[in-house]
Amino acid sequence: MVTPVLTGSVFFAGFRFSRLPSLPGTAPKLNSASPWIRYLILLFGLVNSSLYSALLPLWEGFDEAFHFAYVETLWQTTRLPVLGRTLIPIDVFRSFRLAPVSHIVHRWIPETTSYDVWFSLPQADKERRRSELDLLRPELGSSSRPNYEAHHPPLAYILLAIMDWSMSNAPITSRVLVLRLLTSAFSTVLLYFGALALCRAVRMPERFANAALFTTFCSQMLYATISHVANDWLAVGLSALFLAALAEFVRQPDRRSALSGAAWLAAGLLTKAYFLAFALLALCTAAILIWRRRTGVKTVLAPALLLLVLAGPWYTRNLLLYGNVSGTHEAFDGIGIRQVLAAAPRIDWLTVTGFLARSSLWTGNNSFTSFSRTTLNIVLALLLIAVTWWGLRRRAVQPAERVVFAAIMLFSIAIAYATCASFADTHGDAAGASPWYTQVLLAPVIALAYLGLSRWKGFGPVLAASTIAIWTWILAATWLIKLFPMYSGGGAAPMRMHDVWNWYAHGAAARSHDLSLTALAPASWLYVGLIISVLLSIALSAAIIRDLSRHFLLSWTDEASAPLLLP
Repeated sequence: MVTPVLTGSVFFAGFRFSRLPSLPGTAPKLNSASPWIRYLILLFGLVNSSLYSALLPLWEGFDEAFHFAYVETLWQTTRLPVLGRTLIPIDVFRSFRLAPVSHIVHRWIPETTSYDVWFSLPQADKERRRSELDLLRPELGSSSRPNYEAHHPPLAYILLAIMDWSMSNAPITSRVLVLRLLTSAFSTVLLYFGALALCRAVRMPERFANAALFTTFCSQMLYATISHVANDWLAVGLSALFLAALAEFVRQPDRRSALSGAAWLAAGLLTKAYFLAFALLALCTAAILIWRRRTGVKTVLAPALLLLVLAGPWYTRNLLLYGNVSGTHEAFDGIGIRQVLAAAPRIDWLTVTGFLARSSLWTGNNSFTSFSRTTLNIVLALLLIAVTWWGLRRRAVQPAERVVFAAIMLFSIAIAYATCASFADTHGDAAGASPWYTQVLLAPVIALAYLGLSRWKGFGPVLAASTIAIWTWILAATWLIKLFPMYSGGGAAPMRMHDVWNWYAHGAAARSHDLSLTALAPASWLYVGLIISVLLSIALSAAIIRDLSRHFLLSWTDEASAPLLLP
């Protein structure tokens, strides 16, 4: 199997590097090996988000066609869309007959062509369809198909509409690719600084913060969420920035941190309705701090007014237009608290929880292919052990950490509510809430997990290194075994090392033209990005494991001291 081979290689490299002798006359230091690791982690995230954006076929992102329709409608009509009234533009509608799609989308939109049928077409037919797809340009007017994504808050779409309007003479494939590349890069930077600020707020040791950042950018589901045209690219980064600001406010409740948190929360509320859960958390946090006399009403008054002025008009519009605050599909269909409570006992929560947990780590885009359940369960077990250890060290837990944990629990309750609402709205057809919603929990969960491991003398670094190794393997397998073969027409490559080698040695070149016709960038560019991603992932994981193994060795000697906190 490929898994133990790659995992063992990364472990060996990290441990071998850790045993390199120190320079004469110098003592080993406990602080992280080098600040360049952080810059490489950011570069690593940018490389992977760009590669994902270019590899993903048109409309293979979750509901991407309808999110893109929202964007185009904004600049064509200069009006906000309305759920139940707004229709998708003509060029998006025509693309359905030309672009290959997953079997799930084909089942829902019969005029489309599924991947298996597409790859069986004669080469000339595939080339003709791609050429016609590249000729599509925006046109005046709309189709007859409603846009079911018209209910979302507008901030992310307004930013996208400005960019898309400037490219109105370009083909639909080029416009989508540019939007993906720009927004996924921006999202990566936002999440990087948000996760880093979160690590600072909870006072995480530097080497474990590096591990947390790297692990975050090894998540396949993160890239599946931010690397397609939608509003998730903005929501994921904003959630990390807001939680970092809220944790900092709890640690030092002054007006500056309160205004920062309110600004990020307002931006989040104008991006996704699920930020209402975080608004409730902010309200409760402020009330508790006032009650405990750690802050005053005057400190939170200006931030509260800022939040109301910026986000209030949109949710007032929802109330006037749809009769509810959230403006979600389910609320639009009349699903309220009564229906949600009635649906809760009918749901198999053990199955749903397992599905959501695993799909939060890996979901094969709109094709909804799966990864090894055993591997994902190991990842979940490692995270559970780490977070449990964090919780068991109650004396070490600070208020900033508690509010991060409260955010995780409150948003999990919101996910459970969404699951019940979706179950009620679809009469039991939906397996659970959308797994891309849970990506806002990626940074805080990983932060608490590595914070717990940093407090586990001896075994903590070992468990952290194991976590890094398996996440590295999953990302490499995502590219090499899952996505590249799937979008080249070869299906998922076998999991045995020699079979993977044979596929790339004898099958990849023959199918590279199909990959260029399916993806949004030439196959040669994609393979260059693949090589860079794999090399960076191995180098970074080896360097971080090396640093952790040095900490493991030093933690048992008299030279070990308190970990160096993030600056």
